[in-house]
Amino acid sequence: MIELYELRQFLAFAKAGTLSEASETLHLSQPALSRNMKKLEEDLGISLFLRQKNRLELNENGMYVLELTKKLLEDADLLVAKARDYDRRNRTITLGLCAPAPAWLLTPLISNLYPHMTLQTELKDEERLLKDLENHVYHLAVVHRQPKDGLYYVKECGREKLSFSLPKGHKYARRKSLSFQEMNGENMLLMSDIGFWDLLHREKMPDSRFLTQYDRFSFNELVESSTLPSFITDLSEKYIETASGRVTVPISDEEASVTYYLVCRNDKKKEFSALFASL
Repeated sequence: MIELYELRQFLAFAKAGTLSEASETLHLSQPALSRNMKKLEEDLGISLFLRQKNRLELNENGMYVLELTKKLLEDADLLVAKARDYDRRNRTITLGLCAPAPAWLLTPLISNLYPHMTLQTELKDEERLLKDLENHVYHLAVVHRQPKDGLYYVKECGREKLSFSLPKGHKYARRKSLSFQEMNGENMLLMSDIGFWDLLHREKMPDSRFLTQYDRFSFNELVESSTLPSFITDLSEKYIETASGRVTVPISDEEASVTYYLVCRNDKKKEFSALFASL
């Protein structure tokens, strides 16, 4: 029986051109490599090499087997990759998100209901999320606009309310609420990777400049020491560490309050029935 290690060593010899160079590449002694090449010939029942004094070359059989070997090893490597990917997909729940907060709500729930599975999350825009859900990129998705067609099973999974986080000395710090328009033009501190909220901020406050931070710790440190306003939500205050010493003023615009919907394809409804029943 031909072993894959023999073929890999045969390919290494063909690439190196000599037994000595191939043995160094393979971290194998030259006599051991020579024996394995002889064994490969015996397993195939044909000669693969022209043997001359202190030199070994591929003959016509060897050149032909070399091409077959390249293809076979490529297929073998692909088999390994596909098998591992299949196993990963069978042990992984993929969740597409329109914003970070739904993950704070759903992660512990999914982990408790499916302890043998790994959860993989990714932020994308809403239109792309539904397309990828339809194309089996995700098992589940969270959107903030309820899909109208009948392709999906949908259930509300949470709500989030956006506010301004102001330094105590800010001119609006005593207000009961503020609109985007009233704050438009103010320079703002902004956390990155916040999904649809980022686009909303920039659409509603086109005259503002946003200083974006990519690390949560650095963002909180900057907010605590800065006189610039930032944003905060009722869920971020509950689930993650936020900067202290600030005044929270709710945003009056209706777009600042969102409802999240957990969505799956209808053919996955039974698979995730326990999750939907827990919401």
